[in-house]
Amino acid sequence: MEEAESSASIHCFYDRYYPTNNSEEEEEDEDRRTKSRKHAPILEKGEDRISTLPDSILLSILSFLPTRHAIRTGVLSKRWAYLWTSVPSLSFELENPHLSGYYHKHVAMDDFARKVDPMDDFVSAVDHTLLLHRAPKLTNFSVRFKYLSWLKAHAAHLDRWVRFATTAKVSQLSLHLCVRHINDIDPDGYELPQHLYASEFVSEFNFSYCKIFPNGLLHWSSLKHLCIGQSALCEDVIREVLMGSPRLESLELHDCWEFKRLDIVSESLRKLVIDSYVIDMLEGDVRELELEIVAPKIHSLEILGNFEKIKCRIKDVSALVEAKLDFDMRKSRNCYYEDDYRAYYYRDYYEEEEGYKEYQDIVRDILDSLHHVKKLTVGNWCLMIVSIMSVKHLPSPLPKCQCLTIVTSMEKWSLPGIGILLQSSPYLETLNIDFPLSFVWTPLAFLVSRYDEVDHWKSKEIYFKFLLRCLKFIKIKLFHFEGIHTKEFTFLVQFLLTNAKVLEKMVITNYLPMQNPTPNMLLKSLQVALMLLSFPRSSPHAVVMLPYSGGKIEHDLRT
Repeated sequence: MEEAESSASIHCFYDRYYPTNNSEEEEEDEDRRTKSRKHAPILEKGEDRISTLPDSILLSILSFLPTRHAIRTGVLSKRWAYLWTSVPSLSFELENPHLSGYYHKHVAMDDFARKVDPMDDFVSAVDHTLLLHRAPKLTNFSVRFKYLSWLKAHAAHLDRWVRFATTAKVSQLSLHLCVRHINDIDPDGYELPQHLYASEFVSEFNFSYCKIFPNGLLHWSSLKHLCIGQSALCEDVIREVLMGSPRLESLELHDCWEFKRLDIVSESLRKLVIDSYVIDMLEGDVRELELEIVAPKIHSLEILGNFEKIKCRIKDVSALVEAKLDFDMRKSRNCYYEDDYRAYYYRDYYEEEEGYKEYQDIVRDILDSLHHVKKLTVGNWCLMIVSIMSVKHLPSPLPKCQCLTIVTSMEKWSLPGIGILLQSSPYLETLNIDFPLSFVWTPLAFLVSRYDEVDHWKSKEIYFKFLLRCLKFIKIKLFHFEGIHTKEFTFLVQFLLTNAKVLEKMVITNYLPMQNPTPNMLLKSLQVALMLLSFPRSSPHAVVMLPYSGGKIEHDLRT
């Protein structure tokens, strides 16, 4: 009887906290159900094939659902009533409380305390779920909500939930204590409980906005993947984590700060990701900071995001095989926009055309440090700096990669950088060109846009005899198919087809299929596609494939 009452209260909490909030979603669900019924196999009356599956398969299916959805399956039948209590995966998320009036800016503190708090419902739902849960071991435990350091109850709730997860020998643990914006970060994040530092079963640990202060030795003997976000990390803490994680293979640092040197001494670590450095969290007026990376054993390195005022120096990555450089060093200021309906942060970039002198030194030094890697990705902003180096006749990097990925918005300034990377990559076998989901525009681009990029390529004598002599595969990924209409894109495709003497295949794909194309759109795309297919090719075996109205156009010179 008590279990039935607890289960009913669980549904009550989740119905109140996760209400079905609009009729449009119900209509969409009904449309999907109608379509599925049209294509579903004909079943005998009363036949329920899903319920005939063994519990192990049903639990596996439920483990892919958010916990609130898995719980709601309990209303299907008696067999399903408590099936969710044995699901080995639990995930809880407090959806944006701002929309519920929880952080209403016009409410006084006394009134604020009396308002209905969605966090109370969230905590009650999680606590009741854990009370009924009976799986002996957890594969995954995830919680996501906005953590407020000044509310001590938040820390107490987390301590209780983390204890439950570690007692259940959880394998994958995620604590996403998100904030609305990086400027909202309070240095006093959630302090990880001491018993967590001795967890021998966690193999994957993701957390954000937490503090790491182990009192004794850290012992994460099973940990293979560690992802840390929005946290202060000094060199000593990083060293303790690496020494206490003998099987660690992957380390990701997102929007962290305080460390000035990454000395990776781990014998097991193979992948290192550094995504943005939050220099605003450092005390005092920091004009610039030099970050050194020493990691002689890693195989993969990614430097991503915002590195304003950060001079990144790579000292030793001798075993590196793959590298991705998609960072941005532009000097900026954070701005805040607010009206009666919305509020958001944006970045306003200063116009500093002379800044390229500092940028090009750093980018060139990094590329020189990575000259031995086999796979290299160059992001949109880094490509712009390489373009500036090219048009200013500065010494160019000399990568020896076999697989090169270039992220470019294919602006006027893109071609000089692409040209110099191709010119200095004589062993290149695979070329990937990706259009970014968001374009980079900065005043520095004006330095390059003053030049005629096509004439610049010819003046640099990029059409030399042995260019692209190893290139076999080219893949171009467009954000929209309309991207193939630009002069720069057409010039690049024609150059590649004309000079890649052993090319086997060029594939042009879309991130997204063309939505409801008009006849004029289809006709224009077809005309451009036929023009690209008509370009001469130096390779007698080259195949060119392009998208067209959800399908593809393929042209093979051998036919």
